[in-house]
Amino acid sequence: MPPTTSSVTPRVDTQTHGPRRAWAAVVLLAVVGTLNYADRFLPAVLAEPIKNDLDLSDTAIGVINGFGFLVVYAVLGIVIARLADSGAFGLVISACLGLWGAMTMVGGAVQSGVQLALTRVGVAVGEAGSTPAAHAYVARNFAPERRAAPLAVITLAIPLASAASLIGGGLLAESFGWRTTFVVMGAVSVVFAPVVLVVLGRRQAMPTVDRSPHDRRIRPWDVMRTPSYVIIVAGAACISVAGYSLTTFAPAFLVRRHGMSLGEVGLQYGVASGIAGILGLLVVGRVADRLATRDPRWLLWLVAVMTAALLPCSAAAFVVGDPAVCVVLIALAYVVGTAYMAPSIAAIQRLVLPEQRATASAVFLFFGAIVGAAGPFVTGLISDALTTELGSQALGRALLVVVPAMQVVAVVCYLAASRRFLRDALDPV
Repeated sequence: MPPTTSSVTPRVDTQTHGPRRAWAAVVLLAVVGTLNYADRFLPAVLAEPIKNDLDLSDTAIGVINGFGFLVVYAVLGIVIARLADSGAFGLVISACLGLWGAMTMVGGAVQSGVQLALTRVGVAVGEAGSTPAAHAYVARNFAPERRAAPLAVITLAIPLASAASLIGGGLLAESFGWRTTFVVMGAVSVVFAPVVLVVLGRRQAMPTVDRSPHDRRIRPWDVMRTPSYVIIVAGAACISVAGYSLTTFAPAFLVRRHGMSLGEVGLQYGVASGIAGILGLLVVGRVADRLATRDPRWLLWLVAVMTAALLPCSAAAFVVGDPAVCVVLIALAYVVGTAYMAPSIAAIQRLVLPEQRATASAVFLFFGAIVGAAGPFVTGLISDALTTELGSQALGRALLVVVPAMQVVAVVCYLAASRRFLRDALDPV
C-alpha cells in the first residue's frame, strides 16, 4: 500500500523561490524543453534525406527514433531523477542540456545508421534527466492547485520544438543539408547550459518530512504501488505510442503521399502543429487548474474528453486527399500528444511525497518511452510490409492502424484512473 498521511507528514517550509523567480524559471524551462524536443525531433523531420543518404529502411528509422533512443532515455531518466529529488534541479538540467547538445552536433558527422543510432543514444542520456527535474521544480515551487498552468507552459516546449524543428530544420536542411542542421541545432543547446545554473541555482532545499518509525525506506518503484498512478501511466503510454508514431513519420508521410518538399512540410505542418499545440496546451492547462479546484479528478477527465473529441482527426488525417486539409488534421491529432502532459503530471504529483516527485515523473516518462517506442517500430514494420502493394500509401495505412487505436485505449484508462484517484491522493504541498 502507498504511504498514508497518518504516517508521513510533510512540514511546511518557506524555502521556495518567490513567484517572479519561479515563473522566470518556468519560462526558461520551456526554452530548455523546446531545445530538448527540437533535438529529439530532428531525425524525424529529416527522415527522408537521412534515409536516402544512409540507405535506411522505415523499420530502421523506427528503431533509431524509437527503441534506440527511448529505451536509454527511459532507464536513465529514473536514475538521474534521484539526483533531482535531492533538490539539484539546476545542476541536473544544465549538465543534461550541455550533453545532449554536444551529441546532436556529433550526429552531423555520422556515416552509417549504426553511428547515427549511437549518437542518438548519447542525446537520450542527456535528455533523460531534464524533464523530470523540471516537473519536480514546479512541484517544489507551486501549490498543488496551481501546478497545471506552469506545467502547461513547460509543456509548450513540445509544440514549439515541433514548429522549430520542422520550420528551422526543414529550411536549414533544404539550404545546407541535414548534417549542418544537426550541428547548428545542437550548438544552440550547448550555449544555454550555463544560463540554467544562473536562474535555477545549483541546488534548492527540500522540505523535511516526519515519518513513523515503522516506515520503510522509499524506493523509486514504490510509486507503482498506487493503483490510480499505474492506470494513468498506462493511459499516457498509449498516447505516447500514437504520439511517437505521428512525430516520427508525419513529415515523411506528407512528403511521400502528398509530394510536399521539406521546406513546404516545415512551413505548413510546422506552423499548423505549433499553433494547434500551443493553443491546446494553454487552454487545457488553464481549464485544468480551474476545474481541479472543484474536483481534482478533472485533471483526468479533461484528458479523456480531449482525446475522444480529437479522435476523428487522428483517423481522417491519413485518408483525405487534399494536402492542406491533411496538414490541419494531423496538427489537430498532434494536440493529443502534447496537451495530455500537463494535467497528467499535475495529477500524479498529487499521488506521491515531495521527495518522490521527480522520480514519479521519471517513472511516468519511463513507461511512456518504453511502450511508446513500440509505436514507430510497429508503424515502420507495417509500412515496409505494405510498400510493395500500396507504394506511397503504405505509410499512411500504417499510421491509420496505430494512432487512433491507441488513443481509444488511452481514453478508457484515464476514465478508469479517475474512479480511484480521490482514494489514492496524498496531495502533499
